[in-house]
Amino acid sequence: MSNADAIPPGLTSPTPSEPVLPVAAMPLEVPSAMPALMYPEPLAAHDAAAYVDLRRESAWFESAGQWSTFRGPKAAEALNGLVTNDVTQLRPGEGQHAAALTPKGKVLCDMLIFRMDEETFMLTLLRTCAPQWLATARKYVNPRLAKVEDESDKWTTWMIYGAHASKAVATLGGAAHTVEDLGDVMMQGLAEWNLWQHGLWNIGPATVRLIRAPLMGSLPGFILVADARDADVVRERLEKSVYRKATRAVWNITRVEGGRPAFGLDMDDNTIPQEANLDTLGAISFTKGCYTGQETVARIHYRGHVNRRLRGLLGSSALPQHGQIVDATGKLVGDVRSSVISPRLGPIAIAMLRREVQAGDTVMVETPEGPITAEVRELPFPE
Repeated sequence: MSNADAIPPGLTSPTPSEPVLPVAAMPLEVPSAMPALMYPEPLAAHDAAAYVDLRRESAWFESAGQWSTFRGPKAAEALNGLVTNDVTQLRPGEGQHAAALTPKGKVLCDMLIFRMDEETFMLTLLRTCAPQWLATARKYVNPRLAKVEDESDKWTTWMIYGAHASKAVATLGGAAHTVEDLGDVMMQGLAEWNLWQHGLWNIGPATVRLIRAPLMGSLPGFILVADARDADVVRERLEKSVYRKATRAVWNITRVEGGRPAFGLDMDDNTIPQEANLDTLGAISFTKGCYTGQETVARIHYRGHVNRRLRGLLGSSALPQHGQIVDATGKLVGDVRSSVISPRLGPIAIAMLRREVQAGDTVMVETPEGPITAEVRELPFPE
């Protein structure tokens, strides 16, 4: 995955250093040639301040992803046959997290899906996944039933997250320049939006689509999608606000703390959705009709279990990405995927671990300088 990609709405890029934006008896896969170990670094001063703002107030992020539309008289049925969640249950103004799978039930990409009206859906996913996703969709969807269009150039996207994200959005929308009571009403109304709810909202003179997306664990937040022609207006409003701009490094830490996997890092096309916890993250429906890759997912859910899945690690020191993990007997039990240094928790990581490893167990991450001790935690990490 390209390090040049910024974070798309709701998803994240595999590198934390650039500015910002899911079958039983399956063996643990060990690559023949191990990639080089990569150690995380503490946040720079500006990012550390943005992290504090995020926990206490709010911060905003620039975001870039591939936006596409499914539009047509049978758009819901066509899209439903390609993704893990049930889009037919969405009403206009609602959305969800979902994944597209290979025919063998491995993750092709994950995405956010929003219903605009009876015949139109908007989707966003990592740009690096987009060519494969668009090719798959166009291969299997009859254009007379629904048309799949790449609309990435049409939209510009930001995200506002933090303890008081509703206040931040209300202020950007002009509440700070209106009567105080009206500002309070706007903030309260936003705070009461349902998860995945979306609708039109004003940011100064520009109209944006505002989406309440649960992408940061317990921290609330919103995605702002603006017509590209209004991008400068919205960006200027954000830059002149009292809220600090945060980078990909801050996003990556909060993503790991919240236990959300990133495609291309924590999961890829060798990963079954349940291994990446996409079932517990609400990205899979087990009651919908058939879709590509469903047989594998359903067989695991109803008849068995996966032999590995993503867990958290709390390290005694910085944990290297790609590091091999062994238990007390020296047995290989997994590998480190995302690794960060949290200002709140210290060295933490998302790791793919065999199912026999339990929360509370102590494991070792192997490095050329010697093993690093880590405690296994369930995801998300506790507040």
